[in-house]
Amino acid sequence: MKKTSKGPKPDATGYVLGQRTFAAITAVEGISMSASSRKRLADIKKRKLSPDDQRSEVIRAYQDAKLRR
Repeated sequence: MKKTSKGPKPDATGYVLGQRTFAAITAVEGISMSASSRKRLADIKKRKLSPDDQRSEVIRAYQDAKLRR
């Protein structure tokens, strides 16, 4: 008999939310971005960074904030 698993498949890929979908979910959850986050995202859009560069920019911002504590 074949063993079945109720969890996700090991090779399943993640799902990436678009900006509108993310905004809608956060609005329902009552979560809002800080002024610095909004400014950073506007700057990223203005500079038209690649998705990899966008991710690196956000990670760098949070790593810098962690060091400032």
